[in-house]
Amino acid sequence: MAPDADAAVHEAPNHPLARRMGVIAGISHNLVIGTIMGAFSIMLAPAEQRLGVSAEAAAAGIPLVLVGSSLLAPFVGVLIARFSLRLLMLLGALLGAAGFAMLALTHSYALYLAVYALLLGPAMILAGSIAPATLVTRWFVQNRGLALGLVHLPVVIAIMPWLVERGLRVFTPTAIYLGIAAAIALILVPASLLAIDHPPGGEGKAPVSAGKRTSDGSLSVAQLLSRPRFWALCLAAIASMASSVMLGSLLVPMGQSWGFTRAEAALLQSGMSLVGIAGSVLFGWVADRLGGGRSLALIGFDCAVLWAVLLLHPPFAVTGVVIGLIGLHGAGAIPALGRGLSDAFGQASYSRGFGLNTLIGLPFIAISVVGSAKVFSLTQSYDGAIMAMAGFFVVAMLLGLYAAGGRLARPGVAEAAPA
Repeated sequence: MAPDADAAVHEAPNHPLARRMGVIAGISHNLVIGTIMGAFSIMLAPAEQRLGVSAEAAAAGIPLVLVGSSLLAPFVGVLIARFSLRLLMLLGALLGAAGFAMLALTHSYALYLAVYALLLGPAMILAGSIAPATLVTRWFVQNRGLALGLVHLPVVIAIMPWLVERGLRVFTPTAIYLGIAAAIALILVPASLLAIDHPPGGEGKAPVSAGKRTSDGSLSVAQLLSRPRFWALCLAAIASMASSVMLGSLLVPMGQSWGFTRAEAALLQSGMSLVGIAGSVLFGWVADRLGGGRSLALIGFDCAVLWAVLLLHPPFAVTGVVIGLIGLHGAGAIPALGRGLSDAFGQASYSRGFGLNTLIGLPFIAISVVGSAKVFSLTQSYDGAIMAMAGFFVVAMLLGLYAAGGRLARPGVAEAAPA
């Protein structure tokens, strides 16, 4: 039986500096995304008062960050493949610090929007998303999925709302913003300077002949987009990402439509986030043993069942378990995708592949949120949206199996199948 091109195999030991690079990546991911996303909702009311705008106008900051970072992602992926990862992480850190410093000082709504679009959006995709994951992918050969899961643990984003809410009892909003800027400057800037672009032995090249690779051993954007396996991995992971964003955006009104109180629905949302912390590590570990594609297929199968259970409108306790398990699986998509991309197309291709995945996922995520809200407005029920999400996960399961090659893992056998 031919080896599974996606399956985990016995690999060479990680370089002794790999753990240090993993710590740097974890600091970068957590500090940037944690501060941007974690502080935003708590700082909305102070922003409204300072800028003299409505809550809806002030809330436009995060959509600008998400859309801007998604549109930039493919270009950032190419830049990271061509230029110094250390310098690009440093640039992201400086943009983040500058962005929060500007938020501390501005009274202009136009400048407020510009900060989120032009400073914090690029900071998030550079130092918060693609660069940290690429650093881990380059340095970890063994347990790469687990390392990606650990780096993506949402530690700071979990504690940031609590810290900011209590900080506002003592300090002004200006001081809070300046404190965040100082933390990024004093912690992340030095950490970025300690990052090393590549391990001494280099990184895994794309599994194609040398004449079909770029000069750095990776596949080009066009080459990745021409491969059905790349699309299969991306779409299988995007199902989980769309699911997580949809629930994160609409779980409170969804819970109320099922007859729960607003407080109970909010508790469901908190539970989903907390359980998701474990999912990042769990599915990173699973991806190292099953491979990325097969792990995404497992996530797709489980989530199709879990979303179908929601159609039964179970009692609160059962719904809480189901939502928690969806959160557990949703958090596992990133390490599973990372393992799948690097195994299938080489470590050198990872940044391009992850950047493209971010852009490809944007319309699916937008449709999942906007479409679900539209379904409810037309039918006074989220059942249609739930059925569509369950169907998406069925497709994700099939795509994950296709990406894995449909074969069982055989440890000790090198990966040989073409991408």
